Order: sequence, then structure tokens, then C-alpha cells
Amino acid sequence: MRRLSAFRASTAVAVVAALVAVLAVMFPGLGFGETTTSHGLTPSDVYTTNGPPGGEICAVVDTFRVPPVLPTRVNVAVPSNLLVYFTSEWSGLEAGTELLLNFQVHDDGGNSVASTPFEWGVSNDPRLHDSGTVMWSFDDVDPGAYDVFVDARTDPVPGAPGGGNTNNNPTAVLENCALTVFVIPVAAPPPVP
Repeated sequence: MRRLSAFRASTAVAVVAALVAVLAVMFPGLGFGETTTSHGLTPSDVYTTNGPPGGEICAVVDTFRVPPVLPTRVNVAVPSNLLVYFTSEWSGLEAGTELLLNFQVHDDGGNSVASTPFEWGVSNDPRLHDSGTVMWSFDDVDPGAYDVFVDARTDPVPGAPGGGNTNNNPTAVLENCALTVFVIPVAAPPPVP
């Protein structure tokens, strides 16, 4: 087997790097994610709500949604970032069905202030329990009192075997749940000289 010489290897690396640089200039965002940065201070408060004692069921979810899962009252004293984690075990999903989760932030009046821009989809073998953690951050939340919770529903996968038929109303069970919210005050911008 022939080995690539050091000269040829370094030339190949240089060509690939040049190609990536050209693509990045010609097509901004092509294959590259946009990064946003938010600077905060040490968390001022951490709120945690656990499911019922003893690891009981915290929600039975269907296609028509359920009441909020683990609503947690959060007080924000100064503009802050909210970092939210939800951990749960789920079971009872039928074949061809997925469990969809997202986070909601509502104000004192019950109005939606923020939510995740998508739903996490999870599925498993209907005979097994599975578990996982999802997380999201909400930037620059104004001072006030908020309810942070998980919104959950099931969705039959279109086509056989789920067929996308909500009349079947498949369910899933959430157990051993925990919702944690970190309130992280936004760092004040540096003074302008």
C-alpha cells in the first residue's frame, strides 16, 4: 500500500480549506449554523419541580394535548435568560406514534410569552420504557412572574401503521418527571467610553 507523502497531504488539506473558505464567502450560512451569544451572570434562582412522589405518573398524553406538565412558577427580578431542562421516563407509545414535547412560558394572565420553535419528537418500542432530557434557553425575559411548563402530545406517524388518524387517539405515559429552570440575569453591557 502506498502512503501519501507529507507534501501531498498538506496540499490536500490546503485545497479543502480553500474550498471551504470560498463556499463560506459565496454562500453564507451554507452548511454552517448561525451562533448567537448571550452573556449572563451567575444564576440568581434555580426552580425545580418533580413529578408526584414515588415516581408516579406525571401525565397521560394524547393527541389532543394534556394540561401543562409540571407548571413551575418562576420569578424574574431583572432581565434574565431562562435555561429549562425536562427529564422524564415515557412508555406506552403505540407503534407508529411519537411523543412530541416543547416548552412554554406564560405570563400571570396565562398569555404565551415564549415557546420553543419546534417540538422534540421521541418514540420507542411500545413494550419498553425509555427516558431522556430535553433543554432550551429563552433569552432576555423581562422582569415578572411566569409559569414555565412542558406541553406534550402524541402524533400518529402518517402512513401505515399510524395513518395520521387522530381518531385512534394514541396515548403515552410520562413518569419520574423533573422540570428545572435556571434564572440567569443578563449581564449589563459595558459602559460606553
